[in-house]
Amino acid sequence: MIKQIGIYLVSFMLLLLIGFNSHQLILSQLAIDTPFSLKKVYVFHGAFSLLLCTNFFLLFHTKKFKDQLGFLYLVSVALKIILFCIVFSEHIFTEDSFTQTDGINFLIPMAVMLFLEVFFINKLLKKSSPVKNTK
Repeated sequence: MIKQIGIYLVSFMLLLLIGFNSHQLILSQLAIDTPFSLKKVYVFHGAFSLLLCTNFFLLFHTKKFKDQLGFLYLVSVALKIILFCIVFSEHIFTEDSFTQTDGINFLIPMAVMLFLEVFFINKLLKKSSPVKNTK
């Protein structure tokens, strides 16, 4: 159990570092400056995704929630988006000069972390699905 959580932690940290540094490098080469902290956006998505995967791994081992993990994941993705909008509402809703480029720079970290999050959750859900009888 601790080994799997360690794998989650290392995977998310590596992806967070690689994704953030790559994103920063591309933005600096294109001379694009964001009016928000890109680091905070990556940390939010990385921490939330890590917490989500860890909680799902723990819930997977409880009989009560094992069959509900797919539905819980859908709710958690909606919750993640809502919390993100609340935390970064100053930049999303009140910024006069919020450009399309800024919007894309907000979504890239979400997509990067969502990729690994879906990979781990999918792996977990496949374990919990019943084996079909093949003839």
